[in-house]
Amino acid sequence: MAMTEIIKQLEKEILQQRTDEQKLKNEIAAVASLEFAERAAGALDPKKHLYSFEGYLSLLQMLKTVLYAGMPPDDALDAVQTGWSAEKILELWRYSQYE
Repeated sequence: MAMTEIIKQLEKEILQQRTDEQKLKNEIAAVASLEFAERAAGALDPKKHLYSFEGYLSLLQMLKTVLYAGMPPDDALDAVQTGWSAEKILELWRYSQYE
């Protein structure tokens, strides 16, 4: 594969990642608020952490999942940073609702 083809492929992947990021932020804003979505993206920014951009997208996806399940935004943001799965976060959150 020629170097120009590799560069074009990388550019395409980066553009897709940015599109995915914007879509997730819009979905988060729809259930919480635009302000929260921007704050969450800033808090999870991969430049501030030791995970990749793909890891960041995964955390945004998890945040969206727990928000759509009804978890309060600030609790959800804190929870996704624990490293637990969305299922575990929701299980613990639901359990705490019954105490």
